[in-house]
Amino acid sequence: MENEVYKLLDKLNIEYTKIEHPPLFTCEDNEKYNIKFDAVVCKNLFIRNSNKSQYYLVSLPLEKRVDLKSLQMLLEEKRLSFGNENVLEEKLGIKSGAVSIFNIINLKDNDIIFVLDEEILKYEKVGFHPNVNTETVIFNPKELYRIFECYNVKYKFIKT
Repeated sequence: MENEVYKLLDKLNIEYTKIEHPPLFTCEDNEKYNIKFDAVVCKNLFIRNSNKSQYYLVSLPLEKRVDLKSLQMLLEEKRLSFGNENVLEEKLGIKSGAVSIFNIINLKDNDIIFVLDEEILKYEKVGFHPNVNTETVIFNPKELYRIFECYNVKYKFIKT
């Protein structure tokens, strides 16, 4: 799966650096291994609304906490909760620990809105897992627009 990510980046002529590391399942794992990425690394959350009619992949800097109540207001939803492992695998073809904007490659129905903290755009480099949690890809966050447009998906940048 990660090979498809690198093919995409090469196809779009996006410069990137690949960092290999032990499996990172949680933010705490990142701290435990004390890996220096020289970029803002993002955590990614798979979220759904209460009636399961809309799913979101939310990305924000690792050190930020997400407040679901605030996010509900920003996304104009009544109630949000985390999507389960089965739906994650069904919709994005991955298991938890590898959630990332690069799951766009596996997107089945184009029914997920990608939501990113606009703060990401202030950095020179951003890091996401390339559909596996043993690698992180570092690139310029301005390239996110090109990646999303290549797949014609819904996305928005918000202030969390």
